This record gives sequence, C-alpha cells and structure tokens, in this order.
Amino acid sequence: MLLEPTLRVRELAIYRGKGYAYRATFHRGVNIISGENSSGKSTILSLLVYGLGADIASWSEHALLCERVSVEVSLNQNVVTLSRLISQQLGQPMEIYPGDLAAAEKAPASEWLRYPYRTTSSKGSFSQAVFHLLNVPELETEASGKLTLHQVFRVLYSDQLSAVEKIFRTDNFDSPALREAVGRLLFGAYESDIYANQLKIRELEKELAAINAALKSIYALLAGVNHSLTLDWVEAERQTIMGQLRTLDAEIARADEQLYADEEEAGLSLEPQAKAFAETQRVQKELAKLQDNEQALELEIADSNLFIMTLDRKIEALQDSSVVAEAVSEIHYSSCPSCFAEIGAHSNSATCRLCKEPFDEDRMRRRIVAQLNDMLIQSKQSRAIQKERRLELDGLVRTRAELEERWIAARNNLAQVRRAPTSVARDAIRKLNERYGYLQRELEAIGEKAELIGRLDAMSRDKVTISAAITELIDTNSRLKISESGRLERAYTAVADETKFFLHRDLPRQDSFQNAESVGFSFAKDSISVDGQSYFSASSTVYLKNSFLSAFLFSAAIHTQFRHFRILILDTIEDKGMEPERSQNFQQLLVDRSSDIEADHQVIFATAMINPALDTDAYVVGRRSTHDARTLLVEAVAST
Repeated sequence: MLLEPTLRVRELAIYRGKGYAYRATFHRGVNIISGENSSGKSTILSLLVYGLGADIASWSEHALLCERVSVEVSLNQNVVTLSRLISQQLGQPMEIYPGDLAAAEKAPASEWLRYPYRTTSSKGSFSQAVFHLLNVPELETEASGKLTLHQVFRVLYSDQLSAVEKIFRTDNFDSPALREAVGRLLFGAYESDIYANQLKIRELEKELAAINAALKSIYALLAGVNHSLTLDWVEAERQTIMGQLRTLDAEIARADEQLYADEEEAGLSLEPQAKAFAETQRVQKELAKLQDNEQALELEIADSNLFIMTLDRKIEALQDSSVVAEAVSEIHYSSCPSCFAEIGAHSNSATCRLCKEPFDEDRMRRRIVAQLNDMLIQSKQSRAIQKERRLELDGLVRTRAELEERWIAARNNLAQVRRAPTSVARDAIRKLNERYGYLQRELEAIGEKAELIGRLDAMSRDKVTISAAITELIDTNSRLKISESGRLERAYTAVADETKFFLHRDLPRQDSFQNAESVGFSFAKDSISVDGQSYFSASSTVYLKNSFLSAFLFSAAIHTQFRHFRILILDTIEDKGMEPERSQNFQQLLVDRSSDIEADHQVIFATAMINPALDTDAYVVGRRSTHDARTLLVEAVAST
C-alpha cells in the first residue's frame, strides 16, 4: 500500500575515479548498515542524505576522496536517479535522471536535468522538483523563503554531531518559526494558503505604508485649498475659465478693431507701454517657474522621506541575523549595479550571480556586513541630501519673495506708463489683456491641481482596495487555522501514542519511560518531554529521540494525513554510551513495528552492535565493515 508522499531509497552509488567506492541496494522496511566503530558507517549515511538533497557542513576525509554520489529513489513509485558532486561548498546543484541508476549511468548528459540548489528567476530548485514528484505542496516561510529538502531532512535524518536532546539536526540558519513550519508540513497540518497569505499581507502592509506617506505629502501641498478636492470640481473650473477666455478673445478682437479705427490715436507711441509690459511678463514668468521648482522640490523631499523610511526598514531587517543569512543568498541582479549592463543567465547556484565567485560561509557573512554598511551609508547620504534639499527650498522661498517684490514694482511701473495719454480703446485692451493673462495662469494652476487630485484619488482607491485585501486575507487565515489545528491535534496524539510504544518496551533503565503516561514535543522549541520532564541520562535521551523519530515515521505510515516522506535515517542507535542490550532491543522493536505496517516505508540505520537475530540478508545492506575493510573502499578504488 502506498501513502503519499513516500520516498524510498532503492540503490546508492558513491564514485571515485572510474570505479565505485561504495554501491548497495536497499529494500522496503528496515535496512541495517553494520560495522565496527569508526569504519565509515556514518560517512555512508551522510553521503546518502547529501545525495537526497540535504547539505552536509562537515565531511570526513574519506568522503572528500570521492567525487560524486548517485541515489536511485522511488518518489511515490516514480523511479528517478538523483546525483550530486561531493564538495565542501554548500548549496551544490543536483542532476536528476528520469529512470533507474543502471540506465542513468549509460545516459548522455543531455538526458539529465540539472537543477540549482535555490530557485532562480529562470528555473526552480531541485527541492521544488522533488517536492513536485512527491506531490508535496510548496511552502514558503518568512524566515527562510521556500522550504528545501535540506530542512526536511533535518528531521528525517538523525546524525551523531547534533545535540541528542533536539528534534532537528543542527543547522546554522535556524529559527522557531522555520522549525514550526517544517513540523506542520510533515504532520500534514499545513495549509499552504496560510503562509502564502502571510507573505501577501506583509507586502500589502508595506504598500499601504508607502501610500499613506505619499498621501500625507500631497495633503500638505493642498492644505490651503478651501474647496472640494475632486476631478469633477477641476473639470467644472476648467470649463468656466475656458468660457471666460473665449469671451475675452472676442472682446479683445473688437477692441483692436476700435483702436485701429480711431485715426486720432495713430500718432501715439505704444513703445513705453510695450517695454513695461514685457518686463512685467518676464518677471511673472520667472516667478511662475520658481514656484514650479519650489513645488517640485517639495514633492522630491516627500518622496525622499518615503525612501529613507523604506531604507530604515531594510536596515532593521538586515540587522536581524536570523533573516539575513537566507535573504542575502537569495539576492539576484538583472543588471550590473555599477555600469547597469544586463547580466546574462546564471545556472550555477554555488557561485555568485554577479561576480561568479564561489560562496562560502565567511564570505557570506562579509557580504552581509558589507550590504548593511552600504545601506547605512545610503541612509546617511540620503539624510545629508535631504538636508541640502531643505536648504535649497529655503533659498527658493527667499528668492520667490524677492521676485514677488520685483513683480509688484514692474506692475506699478506698467500702471504708471499706462496713465500716460491714451484712448478709451487702448485702455480697454490693456484691462482685457491683464484679465486674459490672469485666467491663463489660473488654467495652468487648475492643471497642476488636477494632476495632484488625480494622484490623490488613485492612491485613495488603492488604499481602500489594499485595506480590504488585508482584512480578507486575515479572515481567511483565521478560518484556515481553525481547520488546521484539528488535524494538528490528531497528528500530535498519534505520534505521542506511538512514542509511548517504544518507551514502554525499553529495558528497565529509565523508570519514567516504562511508566510514561504522556509525551510532549515542540518543533518550535526543538524539544521532547515525558510527563513534563526533559532531563534524562545521555543514553536515555538518545533512546527518547530515536523513539520519537521512529514514532513519527510509523504514525505517518499508518495515517494518511501526514506529509512525512515515510523514511527515517538513524545514525544515533548507540550514541552516548548506549549499551549493546538496550540498542539491540530497540533494533528489534523497529523490526517488529515495521513488520506490522502495511504501507510502504523505510528505516535505514547504522550500528556497531547489531542484534544477532537481525544479522541476516533480510535486513543488512552490504557487508559488515571493519577497520581493515572499511565501508567506503577509497583505498581499493584508488589502487585500481
């Protein structure tokens, strides 16, 4: 019987040169890698998990002598081969072949599909590809972005280097929110829409803050307006002024005819008035231009205030180290930030998209610090420029006052010249032209207000739409969480009961285990407890962790709601001084429980003290390794 998702390892091949350093076939149910201590069992398991998509921070010297690992797997009964180069550099890509390992080894490179570790603008990650084949919904969290196979295998693989009291395998970039999200996903109590909606809410809230800041700036510019700020008002005012201008055009034409018909005025010179009028117009145009510059600078200051506010939020986010590590690694450039030339496609996720240098942890941290410094410099420079703009605005205000005085003087001079002997017709033309100029300026002002009011209306509508969208998303998430909580409770109960199965059948070493009434655990806190207690001896803590992880697997193999991959890889069967009898008893419990399960599942563990009853071909994978004949035969391969 198959429950989805199910990932089962069918064959593992580790290459060195032209030969195999290790090759073994795995089967359904319990698989045991047996061998002496320090004979290479842990190396095999770490290479297996690496081939499945996890990152390994620390390699053994023998592992680094090998070049590539390939794993034939069944993903919901779809057989594919996964392959990765062995490297100390984190974030290596994966190649996927749609077929078994034997066919994959003969296939040309063109038949393999290469996927980066992280999603790029042009291609999804190998985690997304595997999730798709497993029919696992895509999960995205605030802390780490899209969920990866590495994060899932922090629960499905237990290594010897991580703290035994923790559920998750140790990782440099970790957070309670991320662990909780992974746990909910594997429990099948994960509504993908909740996390997608949360991301949308954050983006919409940022848009809303930007709109509010822009609206505040526009309201400040229109603070002195004493009428309704609507486009209908603007159109009505425009039509009124246009009508007045058409009337003035007709009156000026009639006045011109009267002026030239009056022969007695023919000898009068209009030159003084023309010069005075030209000076008045020049100053008036200069004043209008300055006022336009003043308004433009005020808008620029408002926009810069919004930019500085956004920059401050980015600086605050960068200073949160739990977000920085993943955020920086996801940055992609479409153009060079220096010369703005377009940057071509980039398929190697292990190197920087911009400079093509390989990633390493120290360099990443230096980049984080550099980016934070750059943003702090930008903030400082922006504030300095903003100060200069305000000084410039003060200068414009002073200049405008001076120009207004010059305009008043020019206007008075024009009035004085016009008091010279003139005809009634000429005086009428003067008054009509003054009125015409005034109305034209009013028409220009109406156009400026129309633009501002148009922006105001558009942003007001956007504000209403965004606020409504945020409210709807919040309500939707509330409903989804109620449904999700019921499934989560059922899954927690199933795993707790299954854990007690192993605790009650432990050898009499820890009284609280054999008499356990309740098992509690928290993915966010990364902890397990029995009857409210979490402190036990080192070997008992190991037994508790192995029991919980095994219970997690078997619960998923019984209940359809889980999105656990129905595979468990244990390298902690006898960690922290576990005595042989206790380890062998637990091994037998694994086999007994596995034999009761009808659904397809897989347990892979390594041991130096195998239960004699299980030392058969039905359970053991490959041969038993020793110090003289290690699990990983790098020396033998190297000599051939």
